[in-house]
Amino acid sequence: MTHPRPNDRAERIALERLDRRRLIRTAVALGAGATTAAALAGRPGAGAAGRTARQTDPTTLVIADAIAGEQWLYMDPGRFYEINSAAAMHLIYETLYHAPDSSRPDQFEPLLAAAAPQVSADGREVTIPLRPGVRFHNSGNEMTAEDWVFSWTRLANVNGNGAFLATSYWSDVKAVDPLTLRLTFERGVAPLQAILSSLPLAVMDSKVMREQGASDAPNVDAAGNPVQGAQELDTPAQDWLDAGNSAGTGPFRLAVWDRSTEVVLERHEEYWGTPHALERVIWTNIADANSQLQAVQTGAIDIAYSVDPDAVAQVEADPNLQVISGPTLAIEYLAMHTSEEVGGPLANRQVRQAIGYAIDYAGIVNDVITGGAENPGPATIVPLPLLGSREAQQYAYTTDLARAQELFDGSGVGPVEITFSYGSGDTGVGGVDLETLAAKLQADLQRINGLTLTLNPMDPETRITEYRGGKLQFTVSPWTPDFPDVDSYAVPFAHSGDTGTAARRVGYGTPDLDAILDAGLYELDPARRAQLYLDVQRRLIEDAPFLILYQPLDRKPASAAVQGVAPHSIYQLQLRNASKTA
Repeated sequence: MTHPRPNDRAERIALERLDRRRLIRTAVALGAGATTAAALAGRPGAGAAGRTARQTDPTTLVIADAIAGEQWLYMDPGRFYEINSAAAMHLIYETLYHAPDSSRPDQFEPLLAAAAPQVSADGREVTIPLRPGVRFHNSGNEMTAEDWVFSWTRLANVNGNGAFLATSYWSDVKAVDPLTLRLTFERGVAPLQAILSSLPLAVMDSKVMREQGASDAPNVDAAGNPVQGAQELDTPAQDWLDAGNSAGTGPFRLAVWDRSTEVVLERHEEYWGTPHALERVIWTNIADANSQLQAVQTGAIDIAYSVDPDAVAQVEADPNLQVISGPTLAIEYLAMHTSEEVGGPLANRQVRQAIGYAIDYAGIVNDVITGGAENPGPATIVPLPLLGSREAQQYAYTTDLARAQELFDGSGVGPVEITFSYGSGDTGVGGVDLETLAAKLQADLQRINGLTLTLNPMDPETRITEYRGGKLQFTVSPWTPDFPDVDSYAVPFAHSGDTGTAARRVGYGTPDLDAILDAGLYELDPARRAQLYLDVQRRLIEDAPFLILYQPLDRKPASAAVQGVAPHSIYQLQLRNASKTA
């Protein structure tokens, strides 16, 4: 990325534009969300008297989110790979193990497993007993090991972004008997329970899914060649799920799936565990954080997924509201394509490093996210407190404009223009408005003499599609883990052999890094494993295909009537213990 250094006046204009944007966002709701907010709220300032009956009902929880955006694409474990919708997925579909409290990211409990994995002496065979008496939504079919084999095989062959979870760790999975699964490994895998807690590895009702046309047929032949049309075989089942159906075991079932307006979950009355205190949970489509907050203030909704960081103090001062807050394992990062064809000047490592030194990290934490982030944050893509992240902080990029200019001049690329793409009207993790963040980055990076940054706001779904296709020169994206372990960051961001991951999206990866990552997955000694992942982080810092802007604290405005809800690094909102007072 390159920008001519702006003079003082140009920089002031950029920052003033940033401030005007904040004012505009406060006054104007974006897109369909504005209409939805107004309809739910009745009238501004109406308070309790203006609330709908649905919101005063203690059996119904209503959450506002941008469900029409890129983070709500599927409610199907075979295709699910988004962030925000994990809160709903965790209520509908269930995994073998889960992490109830993400402030303890290494602590797991059995969910649909009956006990901890039983591992053979050589670590190559793992037996998992299943919880008896678990029944699926709607059909009443009892869960068996065959349902798990079907679900994971379908995940592997539908070939969505999460398919690697079913193909990268074990060589075989078998149903030993109706309530016993057996996994076979080439070598023992260190973060096994963490992997098995990942939502794409949830179980589905194999009988119902097959009846609806689901396919677990291989998408490659014996020679490894793609089977023409294999993935399309599953289309009827996907259409059935998209019509508002579910085939899970969780405390709620899907009742309505309409991303333009709302997603409705109804309580699963035959749930194997304690019936949930709520009868339904509803996500309503309100795109803008300020419109979400207004809907909470008027009593139209119970929880806002996002909050403008500038509004947190206002929420904290309102006795009728609360801020539900906690640590996350989320990161907001910059991705720079390392190939000449797509990245252009970003293929030069010194240019990427120069950008790393030009960013005003303290300004982003203090002013853009108003202190709602780890400070200091992680040095690279592994968030705090995961393995090696604390040790890597000593190597982190810090703001050093002289060093940035020296590196840029030394790169020899000359004056260049780089295009920075981001989701228009979208928010980053922690509620940061991406228009605000983009303007801040433009002002920061154009302090490098010779570097011009052109902002390219895009439709959010188009942006994520193009980024996943490796077509963007320079972009900003969020990341939350597939499972709470360092491997869930290091492999996607650094392993060249994994398709569909962040490393592939920017053309990054080398055989020596691949070897370290492969060793880290199988290293059972904690100290040796920590050193391996520290080596990976130092290499990522040096090569700079990605830069970390911040690791947010999760802050969500909510009615004071909401109880038992906590932020979660994987599920976004832990709603299994949620309740409301009248």
